[in-house]
Parts: sequence; C-alpha cells; structure tokens
Amino acid sequence: MGRDLSFWKTSTNTMNDNEEIYTALSGGEYLEHIAELPFRQIKHDFDTVFKGWGNDNSHYEKGSEAFQLMLSKQFVRIDCYSLTENNMNKIIDIMMKYDCPLYDSAINVRF
Repeated sequence: MGRDLSFWKTSTNTMNDNEEIYTALSGGEYLEHIAELPFRQIKHDFDTVFKGWGNDNSHYEKGSEAFQLMLSKQFVRIDCYSLTENNMNKIIDIMMKYDCPLYDSAINVRF
C-alpha cells in the first residue's frame, strides 16, 4: 500500500485550505503565498540520509522499502511504498529543517 507525504512552506499568512494548496501544488501550479524551496539542497539531504539505498535520481529502494521523491520550486512530495515509520520520520526530519511541516493528504491534516 502506498502513502504520500507532502511538504510546503507558506511565505505569508493565508486562509487557504491545506487541501486546496495541496491540490494546486500537486497539479504544478505556482502559488504566490508559498515560499520557494532550496530543492537542490533538499535533494542532497535525501541522498545523504538515504545513502546506501538504490537511487536512480528520484526513486530510492532498499530491500522491501521504496519511495519516490518529487521536487518542485514550492513543493516536495514523497510517495512511500512499504516504508517503515522510522524512515518516514527521517523524511519528516529532513523537511522540518526547511520549516516545512508534513501534510497528510489521507486524513487532510497538516502537522
């Protein structure tokens, strides 16, 4: 079963619904009230934290665990496949460095 973890950083206070933001960013829209992210540094952090995993630039795999990293200027989404809670927490920790809290689209909650 797959699960996605999504992250963004707001640059101004907004009354926009998180689900609306998620839908727009997932669709490739650029939103003025969402901050741009240092996506090259974020990619480097993933490569460092998940060193030793098979990696074809955006797809990481080790044993039965796998995830796909999708990066844009404003949005990071990770599609997880059989990923342990420990490894999902590593992903959340990476993104917290950039003040990007987790949005869980399955339950429509941003932490």
